Amino acid sequence: MHYATLDITAPGLLDESPLSDNEIFGAIVQLWMQSPAHRETPLHHLTTLLAPALKSKQYLLATRRGRPMFYLSWLSLDEEAEYRYLRNPPSCLLDTDWTSGERMWIHDWIAPHGHTELIARLLQRRLFADHCIRALHHRDDGHGLRVKTFQGVNVMPAEAKAWFNAHPLPIGLHLPEDGFRPALKL
Repeated sequence: MHYATLDITAPGLLDESPLSDNEIFGAIVQLWMQSPAHRETPLHHLTTLLAPALKSKQYLLATRRGRPMFYLSWLSLDEEAEYRYLRNPPSCLLDTDWTSGERMWIHDWIAPHGHTELIARLLQRRLFADHCIRALHHRDDGHGLRVKTFQGVNVMPAEAKAWFNAHPLPIGLHLPEDGFRPALKL
């Protein structure tokens, strides 16, 4: 799929990619190496952090003229897997956790060349237009992790609020939650 200036590969959402599995893997690793949050990840963790995204087809890779520009992966967790995800390092997730339920979480968002607003618009308006999603967000302001909530444009604010209320964060978890907020208007 071509979107704005980017070629989008998202095999779980769109037609199969013209790229080989090895090309996709190499492009994602290249983006990881450019990300301060990912580049120090030990190589052996790729089997638990990257391979499940590829296997479950829960990723989006954006390229421009063959050059990797952006990578996103997401989880579809059940309540038990969500609890483990929020309490433990991401490398503790099981392969089966990635597709265990309906609680969508953005897992990786790697944008070393920008494109955050463009990809957010694509997700909210087209690819995840009917979904409610959470993401762990870490800022370097000393406040630690926060939970961000998002919804696609086809999800009405009242529906999103009801969905997030029906799928609360695990009891006993002390992460600040931004709470419900309407979809971004990009």
